[in-house]
Order: sequence, then structure tokens, then C-alpha cells
Amino acid sequence: MMRNLIIFLLPFFLYANYSDRGPHEVVTSIDNFTLTDGQSIEYTFYEPVEINHITQVTLVHAFSRNMDSYHELAEHYASWGLGVITMNLLHSSIFDNDPLQDAIYIKEVSDNFSDGRPTIYVGHSAGAMRAIVAATEDTNAIAILGLDLTDGAYEDSGGEFLGLMHAHMLSIPIWGMLGEPSSCNAFGNGLNVYLEAENGNAISIAEADHCDFEFPTNIVCSLLCQEENETFNESSIKSIILNLSTSFLLYHNNNLADLNLLWTPGNHYYDDLIVQGAIEQLTLLDIKNTDYMPNNIILDSNYPNPFNPVTSIYYEIIEESFICIKIKDIMGRHIITLTDRNHSTGKHIIQWDGNNSIGDQQPSGIYFYIIENENYSITGKMTLLK
Repeated sequence: MMRNLIIFLLPFFLYANYSDRGPHEVVTSIDNFTLTDGQSIEYTFYEPVEINHITQVTLVHAFSRNMDSYHELAEHYASWGLGVITMNLLHSSIFDNDPLQDAIYIKEVSDNFSDGRPTIYVGHSAGAMRAIVAATEDTNAIAILGLDLTDGAYEDSGGEFLGLMHAHMLSIPIWGMLGEPSSCNAFGNGLNVYLEAENGNAISIAEADHCDFEFPTNIVCSLLCQEENETFNESSIKSIILNLSTSFLLYHNNNLADLNLLWTPGNHYYDDLIVQGAIEQLTLLDIKNTDYMPNNIILDSNYPNPFNPVTSIYYEIIEESFICIKIKDIMGRHIITLTDRNHSTGKHIIQWDGNNSIGDQQPSGIYFYIIENENYSITGKMTLLK
């Protein structure tokens, strides 16, 4: 069993690192925002330090939850250079459930903090439904990510399912991850939204429960929604959620160094998850409207890792192309460019001795190596020890 677990986890370590905390420190602000109708809504704003974030994430909590259930997730996204706003919804409880009014407030708060920046809406469960409704009125919205989306029909919608009805109005990408069908996620009814959306895409995560999309969850959700796992442990499932969701956000952040859209066929991380049965593609994935090109780089990690004083980075080029390899520190600062030239097809090795571009030895710590060509980028992580 342990051997199978190691085999399962190996591809995650080789091909993805977005489940780790990003390179930026995060400042958190908690306050109340006065809405145009005079009501007050509590919010938390997460802002990365030493970087002017170009994209905002509006993170919407699930029904009968609050923003505290997502503070770790919000901070994680912000550590990768994104501004993140969360809020306590006013009409999302068993005593007062008005998703349309919530959507109006979500958009108003999002507008205030985006300051005209492109906005990606992320929502969990019925929060994803509300996020879709809010995005239909937001001209800054560029993408939507659903975390185990649940849809619902309400009197004010004429009996129509809100997510499904509003998704038809949007041409921006509506992508999502679904857990195992259960009563907690309306038996996976959110899948219909992605199937009908113009640019919809959905995957399921094997043995993922509704609570796995909360960071952190609590004992109530665990008791109601959590099932025993047989193959994949909670840590592995959380890693998949963080890797895929963070990759999606960074891809739409237009950061070329983070253009590695992990859940695209041809990407080794995605392909390994499919082979292992960790995820299943539920929709026909159409990415013709993105800048993505098929992967031309296979990253075989670096060895040794941790290292002192020298490590070797192993990689393979599928077709002859111009390749650049850069080293950055945990703050995202450029350390050195190892190579910037045309590469022939085949396997390659390059070494880093821990020095920067002027020959100064770097301190102990975590560093990232970024291998990229004109259309594709992939990132690995290594640790320098003195």
C-alpha cells in the first residue's frame, strides 16, 4: 500500500508546485463595507506584498458557511501574486436564502476592490452559483472557477436553475472541479452548468468530498459530508485542488512565467492524474480560445534536492525549439538565466551552482527554476542548503 502511495504522489512532486505557498508575503485587512442600500457586509482582503497585483480573485463561500472557511485558500492564492477578496454573504443561510440579492452585493464589493482590474470569480458549492450570477453583470469578469458547484432553482428565477440560466449568458471560461456525487453537492448537479456553458470545462476528483474544497473545513461539514477514502488520502486530494485551482488563476493572470495550465491534455501533471485515476475529464475540453500550445518540455526535476553546492536539472525537448531556463528566489526575484538558446530534440542536463548572474553565492532557501519556450512554461522547486 505504501509503495502504491509513493507511486501516486511522485508525479505531483515532479510536475507541480502550486500546492506550496507562493513566493509573496500577504497582508490581510478585515473590515466592513457599506453597500449602496445602506447595509454593511464584512470582508477580508488579502494583498500580496511587494507586487502590484494585476488580477483580482473574488472568492465566494458556500451556503451556510462564512469567509473563515476559506481564509487559508484565499491566503494561498494571494501568496502567488493575486489580490483576493472574501466576504460574509448576507442571504446564504437556512433563515434567509436569496442568491440573487447576494449576487448583487458580491458584484458591488468586487467592483470596489478590483479598481477596474480583471476579476476571476471563484465559488464553492452554492457560492459558485452566486459567483456565476454576479459575473454576468461584471464587465471586469474574465473567468469563473467552480469548486464542487451546486445549482438551484428559486422562485425569483421562475423555477430555472440559476447557474445554468446565467451560464448561458457568459462567453468567458467557466471551469470547475467536482467531488464525488452526494447529497452535500446536490448529487453533482453542477456538472450541467459546465456542459451547457459556451466555454465550460469540468473534471471530477476521485474520492473528493464536499468539505475537501474548504480550507479549513470544520467538524460539522466533516460529519455530514465526509466519506472514508480507499485509494487517495486527504493530503493528495487537497494537493490536486490547490495545484489545479492556482494554475487556473495564474494562467488567466497573464503571467508568462506561470503559463503552465496544469489541467490540459499534454501536460504531464494532468496526464499522470488521469492515468492514476485521480481525476476524470467530464466535458469535452475546448481551449481554442486560449493561448495554450501543446507541451514541448518534459521536466524530470533536479538532483540532488536539497543540494549543496551544485544541482543538475534534467529535462527533455520534444521538438527543436528556443529554450530559456531562469532561477528565481522565493520572493520571485530573478537570480540568474542558465541558458537562453536553441535546443535540439532530446534529453538535456544543466547545472546550477547556487550563484547569481554576477557570481555571488546565494543563501540557503527555496528557489524555483522556470523552463520556457515561446508557448509553454513549467516550474520546478529546489532547496539550497549550506
